[in-house]
Amino acid sequence: MRLTHRTVSIALKEPFAGNTGVTTAVRQSVVELAWEGLTGYGTARGADPAEVDARAPLLRDASPYELRRALGRLTAAGTSAAVLSAVDLALHDLLGKATGQPLHRLLGLGGLPTAPTAVSIGACDDAELVTRARELADWPVIKLKFTPDDDGRRAGVLRSVYGGRIRVDGNGSWTPEQALRVAGELRRHGVELLEQPVAPGALDDLRYVHERSPVPVFADEDCSGPADVLRLRGRVSGVNIKLITCGGLRAAREMITLARHGGLQIMLGCKLESSLGVTAMAQLAGLADHLDLDGHVGLVDDPFSGATVDRGVITLPETPGLGAGPNRTHYGEN
Repeated sequence: MRLTHRTVSIALKEPFAGNTGVTTAVRQSVVELAWEGLTGYGTARGADPAEVDARAPLLRDASPYELRRALGRLTAAGTSAAVLSAVDLALHDLLGKATGQPLHRLLGLGGLPTAPTAVSIGACDDAELVTRARELADWPVIKLKFTPDDDGRRAGVLRSVYGGRIRVDGNGSWTPEQALRVAGELRRHGVELLEQPVAPGALDDLRYVHERSPVPVFADEDCSGPADVLRLRGRVSGVNIKLITCGGLRAAREMITLARHGGLQIMLGCKLESSLGVTAMAQLAGLADHLDLDGHVGLVDDPFSGATVDRGVITLPETPGLGAGPNRTHYGEN
């Protein structure tokens, strides 16, 4: 098996403002695994190219039919979650292509109903929020990104022009008492859940808010792997699982199983990223209660094509593997 990689930069149609600043473009590594005439694709934001090169020798004698063994080697070598996720996706893509099956069918997930995905609105002033909400009026779920300055009022602005379901992502913005005051305001406007209201790493604070909040609390930044799911039982109502933080589809499936056994709801999320990463996570959509898979919606010249999203409804490709192929116009040749 031969591993190659490249870095792609993708512009956003509009700047996206969040708790860590304004994003105008995303850079991500794309991994290609060549095996017996097939090519598997994987990607992750933040994957270090030097680390990818260093791990390539561990995959030379691998095959997609030995996926767990190959990923086990990478894990034992201390591979970062981002690089592990990129390789994991490429191996799963190869496995589907080698068997001639779309991955969701190969995993036995074909035919399962899927929840609608949310679409996000970043931090912005009231006028822009109203404009964006009206543009997204036919989406069933909107996620509103909050910053430390938000007190919940913007949820009321959104509700004044939008009748659908609303979620709020706190991005770790508040102290426990501030979070509870915000949660009370969110309840007034029919917000259905609140993600990561307190800073990550303070699990006792998270439990404090969870036990008193009138709005269900979900963990996001505090949920980066299977061990975190175990620690979060009793501290939240649900968890947001992302490939780049957990290390890929294999780890995500383990987290889903643990969450179910622990009585936690499951959200599948993503970063601002190409269709490749979003399509990979969408393979597991039938196992989730909530979806937040709109990371590719606002991109210009996406280098991949894959799952489509139409007013919240995700449609997976039926081609073998992940079903996300490179758009050569924007991806280019090696």
